[in-house]
Amino acid sequence: MRSKGMGLLCGFAALSLVLSHVEAQPQTAPPPDTGLKVGPASIPRHWSRYRYPETIPDGATYYIIVRGDTLWDLAGKYLGNPYLWPQIWDQNRYITDAHWIYPGDPLIMPKIALVSERAGEAAAGAAAGEAAAGAAGQVIARPGPGEQLIPAIEEMALQCADYVVSDPEDDSLYVLGSEQGATKIAYSERDILYLSKGSNAGVKAGDVYLAHHPSYDVKHPNTGHTIGHKVETTGWVRVILVQENSSTAIIERSCQDMHAGDYLTVFEKVSVPLIIKRTPPDRRTPPSGKIEGSIVDIGGDSMIAAQGQIVTINLGSANGIAPGNMLTVFKIMYPSVPTSRNVIGELAVVAVRERTATAVVTYSADAIMNGDRVELR
Repeated sequence: MRSKGMGLLCGFAALSLVLSHVEAQPQTAPPPDTGLKVGPASIPRHWSRYRYPETIPDGATYYIIVRGDTLWDLAGKYLGNPYLWPQIWDQNRYITDAHWIYPGDPLIMPKIALVSERAGEAAAGAAAGEAAAGAAGQVIARPGPGEQLIPAIEEMALQCADYVVSDPEDDSLYVLGSEQGATKIAYSERDILYLSKGSNAGVKAGDVYLAHHPSYDVKHPNTGHTIGHKVETTGWVRVILVQENSSTAIIERSCQDMHAGDYLTVFEKVSVPLIIKRTPPDRRTPPSGKIEGSIVDIGGDSMIAAQGQIVTINLGSANGIAPGNMLTVFKIMYPSVPTSRNVIGELAVVAVRERTATAVVTYSADAIMNGDRVELR
């Protein structure tokens, strides 16, 4: 009996040790595969303090958090700059405290364009060792010693930028007016608007739309050839109430005054390109021999542009231009001679269409005007 009692005691002691060991283990899922993946996908159930998304939409690039990860490190690894960690957080708002992320939780990765200098050369690939594939198939510029990657433009400025289109956009969904009636002709943030379509056209509560105001035809300043039509972005609205043939929306952000008649397109979050901070070109910088174009419009209907202003050039994706490309701005003062180039500035391409591109002036040594020449660096 004594031997049997000792056996029971030993059994209880062993069971107690096992239970205490199990309770001490962190409640995390087995380590998932690391690296970037592309949806659609289902996220395995696991312990987390957050209500993480259980599915990943089709085409979305995502990452599964592992022990030791931080948003800072992930931004440095996949976006090329740790200071871009807020852009990862912005895509994953289920995370309420950016200082705490948990293994097994998914992160939708922002599609930030990180491109190399060679990306603007039509049909040209990156040189071996010069660049590598990025989070969404972009080409990531690799800064050299002492060089720094910086955002080319503030996100809000890019979201509100004017652009030039060759073909008209769908303008069938537009602003009818506001809750305040015909006496109010200009609308801004928090104003309530009525829209021209409702549930019969697929409009749903929660939908977000960009508002646009058609402006004027853009002609080449030297040839007079019509390049396209300028469109001003006036802000964006969120639908809060839907009826069969109309809907009600609130202005979430205004870039400028919104008016009745402004047409709406589905909101798309912009991708901010990164550029390598380098010494700007000057009169001694030799021509690159790459594609040339012209400045054909200046944002805000200005006559001249300087550092920080947005311009439109007559080069686009059809010419091999991509977000992040850098262009030298120059004049030939006496073309009939001809004299050497007078280099007056530098541009960074921030958004591209087929025949035109939007660029920001990153450096100016003199007033930049419509008709000034640009060359891909």
